[in-house]
Order: sequence, then structure tokens, then C-alpha cells
Amino acid sequence: MGSMAIGWKMTNFNQNLYIASREVLIEHGVPWEKAEAASLVVAKDDGTKPNFGRTAEDQQAVNDILEYLQQEDNEQAHSP
Repeated sequence: MGSMAIGWKMTNFNQNLYIASREVLIEHGVPWEKAEAASLVVAKDDGTKPNFGRTAEDQQAVNDILEYLQQEDNEQAHSP
């Protein structure tokens, strides 16, 4: 158990940011799986590292959300 506590402290996981991000994305119609994946990424971002310490897979999860939200905005902009 001691090693897990050390590992947990080394990983900066912001539980509040994770929950808030996931809830807002779901409220905006983002599919649960995509909201979950992107929220896990942003909750562990490290501002001291290049690209917040994200892997290529992490960045793709965030890009998926950005693409989804941009499509939603475009559809709303073209609605009468």
C-alpha cells in the first residue's frame, strides 16, 4: 500500500476537474465514453511538461472532443 500512495502523489490527478469536465461535456451532448476519456486526460495534465505530459492517445481523446463540439457549433450556426 505504501508504494501506491507514493505513485498516487506522483500523478497529479485533479478529481474535481475530472468530475466537472465530464459533467459539462455530457451536458453538451458529448457521448459518455468520449467525455470520460477526455476528462481523465485533462484531470492529469501537468502544466510543467511539454503538451501537458499527454501521450498521443491522450491528445487524440481531447481532439475527439474538440472535433465533436466544433461539429455541434457548426450545426447550430446553420439551423434556422
